[in-house]
Amino acid sequence: MTDPLRVGVTAPAFAAAASDGDRYTLGDVLARQHVALFFYPGNDTPG
Repeated sequence: MTDPLRVGVTAPAFAAAASDGDRYTLGDVLARQHVALFFYPGNDTPG
């Protein structure tokens, strides 16, 4: 497991599937608009 990012640090490049079925990369989205990323453990999990 990697260390968490600190506040203000640039997020690494990544791609993710969206609820609309498309796959998006951070770079593609940033080219069009500002982005706020939120990650939290336990979303939709029993833990």
